[in-house]
Amino acid sequence: MSPESNRDLPSPGFGRPRPAVTVWSSRRPHPTIDLYPEEPASRRFGRLWPYATALSLALAAGAGAATFATAPALTDGVDEVSAISAIEARSMGLALNIDPTGERARDAALGRDVGALKSEIARLNRALGQAKANQAALSKTAAGQAAAGQEDVKALKAEILALQKDLAATRETASAKIVELTAKVEQPPKPAEDAQRFSELKERLDKIESRETVAAAKPKPVDEPETTGSVAPDAGGSVVRNWTLREVYDGLALVEGRQGSYEVARGDPIPGVGRVRSIERRDRQWVVVTDRGVILQRP
Repeated sequence: MSPESNRDLPSPGFGRPRPAVTVWSSRRPHPTIDLYPEEPASRRFGRLWPYATALSLALAAGAGAATFATAPALTDGVDEVSAISAIEARSMGLALNIDPTGERARDAALGRDVGALKSEIARLNRALGQAKANQAALSKTAAGQAAAGQEDVKALKAEILALQKDLAATRETASAKIVELTAKVEQPPKPAEDAQRFSELKERLDKIESRETVAAAKPKPVDEPETTGSVAPDAGGSVVRNWTLREVYDGLALVEGRQGSYEVARGDPIPGVGRVRSIERRDRQWVVVTDRGVILQRP
């Protein structure tokens, strides 16, 4: 094969050129054997990663283009079968140089799995954030309801406390009144009060007896012809001044003077006038006859 034919063929790999020995035969072509030690896969893959995508897309088209481009050079002293075998050998060497162990495919699958896991983690994080937001809203609502419930409980407690205070005050007042009434009921009457009451009762009984005596001794009045004018006093008495007869009832007479009013019966003394001799009716008017004169009834 001429040097020009070798110059037109594509290089077996990318990067710096390395010396290689190519074996051409009619048998199945062998891949290119490097004379230098194989570089680490991670370093080689890292360097070839930018070209992997473009190379995988253009691999088929590049093979056809290389065939048409190198066809004239391959026909110079080399048969068509040898040229095709050389192209296939170069293609196999290129494929082995790109991913000889399949690690790139495993890395790509692992990357896809990692991407899927990242997407799932992101989705879970979003769901967790939404759950936290919902929990915060529920906690806020529950806190508000609890605060409102506590306010209601405080108001009820205050009302109950006020009612208890009112009830205690009412009980104390009632107890004090009961004690006071009990003391009044159980307290014995004083001797002086008993004597005064007894004296008043005796005086009233005496007055009642005197009324009955006056009513029994008083003659039935005789109808007399009606006369007009003022009542003339008896020959032996005069009209008592500054005294007035207000009313006569049940044998008693109510007389009124400057010193006050007095309820008198026959025989009772009147201050400044003397004893009552009689209570009688003269000329359709009641009069009280005393030692010093007659007390007339005035309107």
